[in-house]
Amino acid sequence: MPTTRTEPSTGSAHRTASRADTAARNEIIDQLKEDHRRVKKAFRDFEKLDKQDEASCEALVRTTIAELEIHAELEENLFYPAIRTVLAEDGLIDEAEVEHMTFHVLIDQLKTMDCSDERYCATFTVLGEYIKHHVKEEEGEIFAGLSRARMNWRNLRDDMQQLRQQRMAEQGLGDADGAQATSSSSSSSEAAH
Repeated sequence: MPTTRTEPSTGSAHRTASRADTAARNEIIDQLKEDHRRVKKAFRDFEKLDKQDEASCEALVRTTIAELEIHAELEENLFYPAIRTVLAEDGLIDEAEVEHMTFHVLIDQLKTMDCSDERYCATFTVLGEYIKHHVKEEEGEIFAGLSRARMNWRNLRDDMQQLRQQRMAEQGLGDADGAQATSSSSSSSEAAH
């Protein structure tokens, strides 16, 4: 005798939503960590550049600044406000926001400097040192503090991916299509659950 499938129990639906949110949280954190790795690599690459090759230095600085600005906007406008309500230690977000203000000051200085300015390389190097410190705290304290945080991670992920794609396209950066593919596959896999 054939069995009729009924609607999943509330507990089953909750577990499915919980798994989907956990996957979305992991995607968000993985993408932010990938941003961190890419930018830290850019600072290491800058250290190896011949500083007399102003065109190469300036190109690397400009690309890195564009990536940092996108990353900062995602965190400041979407990620930090969303996690502030679920992160046990609220002071961590305050510190991260102050660190971001410092980044913006240095980035604004770099944007107005000519690459031949004697302080250009020093300013970018100091920005890199601040970024490394920020990444260490963010990954070690903020991300770690989110391991059991309950919230609608799927909506946050989707909002962050949409803003990332928009800003990358505006900046002419290459990963905009890759972020779209990630978003599409995530939505498809959630629909399958």
